[in-house]
Amino acid sequence: MAATLLTGLSWLAVSALTQMDSEAAQKLRIALKIEVDDQVCLSATADREVIYNDGEPAIILPDCNYDDRRQEEVDRAFVSEQRVRLAILHELNLRVHAAIGNLDRASTILREEEVDLHADVLGGREDLIKLLLEPVDLRPLTTPDEDLGRVNSLRRSAYAISLERGTLDTSRHGQREPLLAEIARQREALVNHRDHIADLIARDDVSAREDGKVARSTLWSDVFNRDPYGDGGKLALWLRAAAGTSDVNVDLASLARHDAPAIADAVFHADAEVWHGGILDAFARHEAIVRKSVRYRSPVDDLQRWQLFGTVLLCLAGLVLVVAGPVVTATHTAREREAGTLPVLRMTGLSADDLAMAMIIGPNVLALVAGGLLLTLGAVVLAFTAGPCAVVIPLAIILVLEAITHTTAIGLGDALGHRVNALLVGALMALALIGPGLVGTVLIISGVAGAGLLLGPLPAVLTGALGLSGLPGSEQLVYAGTGDGDPVLGVTLLGYALVSQALLAGICLLSWRRRVDQAWTPLFRPHEGIALALASVGCSALTLLDLSDRANTQSFDDLNLVTFLASSFLIPVLGWLLVSSLRRPARATAVTSHVEARKAFLRFQGLLATTIGVVALAYSTVMDQSGLSHSASELMWATLTQVFLIAETGIAALLLASRRRDGKHRVFMIGAAILLLQLALAVGVYRIEVEHVAATHTPGAPFLLGMGASPYWITFMILLWGAGLGMIIAALLRERELSKGATTQLDDDDDQADGADDDGRGRWLH
Repeated sequence: MAATLLTGLSWLAVSALTQMDSEAAQKLRIALKIEVDDQVCLSATADREVIYNDGEPAIILPDCNYDDRRQEEVDRAFVSEQRVRLAILHELNLRVHAAIGNLDRASTILREEEVDLHADVLGGREDLIKLLLEPVDLRPLTTPDEDLGRVNSLRRSAYAISLERGTLDTSRHGQREPLLAEIARQREALVNHRDHIADLIARDDVSAREDGKVARSTLWSDVFNRDPYGDGGKLALWLRAAAGTSDVNVDLASLARHDAPAIADAVFHADAEVWHGGILDAFARHEAIVRKSVRYRSPVDDLQRWQLFGTVLLCLAGLVLVVAGPVVTATHTAREREAGTLPVLRMTGLSADDLAMAMIIGPNVLALVAGGLLLTLGAVVLAFTAGPCAVVIPLAIILVLEAITHTTAIGLGDALGHRVNALLVGALMALALIGPGLVGTVLIISGVAGAGLLLGPLPAVLTGALGLSGLPGSEQLVYAGTGDGDPVLGVTLLGYALVSQALLAGICLLSWRRRVDQAWTPLFRPHEGIALALASVGCSALTLLDLSDRANTQSFDDLNLVTFLASSFLIPVLGWLLVSSLRRPARATAVTSHVEARKAFLRFQGLLATTIGVVALAYSTVMDQSGLSHSASELMWATLTQVFLIAETGIAALLLASRRRDGKHRVFMIGAAILLLQLALAVGVYRIEVEHVAATHTPGAPFLLGMGASPYWITFMILLWGAGLGMIIAALLRERELSKGATTQLDDDDDQADGADDDGRGRWLH
């Protein structure tokens, strides 16, 4: 039922998203890249623009209209305007063809028959006079002066005399050659008008029209009688000068009778709005005429709709299996630990691994079944739309991360169950999965950082599903291939994220095996904490490479900022891993001894050295890639010294808190205050050192020696160094025994911390 409900809601949501025709739905689809901004039309606030295609006429995109009634008005106005335009163009086309035919017949007569052009006008031939000298009104393509000039040119050419070798050519050929040449010129001009008319007709993209005819003599008399001294009179004269054609198309006849002002305005004004610049502008004649607006309809087809539906199902399945399921597992494990029933469950004969499997499957029947159904349905839909091969990797990622996250939830739920409420454990688990996961997903989708894959299991799950959505640029999301990222580095990030999360899950499983009976056993062993610390160092190095590649670091300030962002999360992670792996007696209210604190402090120095080496290697790699390695630069000893102090103070605060039964919060507050002040000091020292290197071209000293720093800065630095060193000494100092009983108790604690019973056998669980 849950799977059916989620599937139905998903289909309704996808259908509404892809089929709604409102302005808000269009903006949402454009924001989600489901459609392109100018795919159908332009928004109401956008300027109308012309798009030129190779070898194709220009296309003017209309505005979007979201109201059926308003669009109906626009459609009626467009059809009315188009009817006027096409009626006039077809009439002009008829006249031009008739005029060309007249010139061809006149040319044939002049070549084949005897005509004395000097005896009278065109030899007194009535047929030639009618063919050549009868005026043709081609307005609005021409002006009355141009039409009259065409007739006068033919009349003058009929009386022209040609010269042959400086003497008059009185032969038949010599008399007719100027007139024939003028006829050819006039014919060429009419052919150009014919092509112009054809372009104007093609702009409207109307293939079919009414072919009915009306007698021209009847029409012009009706038009003249309706308004002899206004538009009707002028329009009647235009209708008569038609190159001898006797008929008029029915559209023009109807408009001339019932809408004479519109026809007159279009005929006698070449710049009328009805022509959209096509008469006077040589480029506008090739631009298609479209409606000012069109009723917006969603351009999403059925294939894309089903592909989006499958993507949504896959995302929901990932959330159910990778987030909801582990949260339930962690909550149930914490509840069992809080109630103290885990040792009782072990008495049933179940091994630690069997009990972990029961803790995963038992409370998660709903999540596993619902998530499995959603996953299956989504995979089937995407196999038909995106292709079966494309579904393999996202499915594998979801299934692998499901197992990894459930195993991690077992260990963390058990660790937190005896400290906080079970519901709070579930809330913390959900926050740890969803918060960084959404941040990482946004970083990947926006192309800011491919290192978002390292922020938990959710980014890989969501980006893998979104890669099947068919949206532009989403194919390489799971490999962090968006933006300016390196695809090879993206694959490395994905693989490293899966391996590091699998490492955490394996260590949590080992911790569960040890702690299922003894809840106060340290969460991690020292070597496990070191392994996770090294994994976090690798995350930092990969983050540095990714950020520097995308941010295009061209200065040392940019590179140092990227290095700080990539490394800033390392110190708390390393410190927590070391403190959580301290060996303490497996009983409540146990604290760390000074011996273990010192060992942890030494381990931290080794990890710190490893971190410095890895980050330095990544730093040098970025310098080589960006070309900064050839620039003059100095090692910033003063800033590095302050960073070293911050790291040592942070681990000292954690170790000092681990050695106290009471007052832990006070230690954390004091340590946090000192760390913030030291961070501010590090920023100030960085600025001072940059100015010193720029002025002297020499490296700075570790403690601002010889750098011309203000005495206030020196005093501030001494105080913070004293506070940091004091916290380190307090964390490592051995407490003096107040009595022999206390000494005996501490010895017992040390023995139990070593994991040995009275008979010398180890207490670690397998």
